Amino acid sequence: RQAELTAVILLLVASNRGVSVLPDWVVREVKYSSDYVTRPLTKNGLTRRLYAAIRSEERDKPYMQRLIELARIEARKLQDA
Repeated sequence: RQAELTAVILLLVASNRGVSVLPDWVVREVKYSSDYVTRPLTKNGLTRRLYAAIRSEERDKPYMQRLIELARIEARKLQDA
């Protein structure tokens, strides 16, 4: 059975109707709930490379450069959490 919405997936798992592989941002929210048991898939977890798509005319704008910088910083924080 396939479910699309994160909330539906969590409800199915909590009601003993399945298991799921979810990203860490979801697992962090439910990790301490007695309705769920969480386990990492690998010793170091799985990671993905993310890309930012921006308009070429905004590439050198200070606000866009700051947005990209913040995205890098926050992504590293999430990996270390």
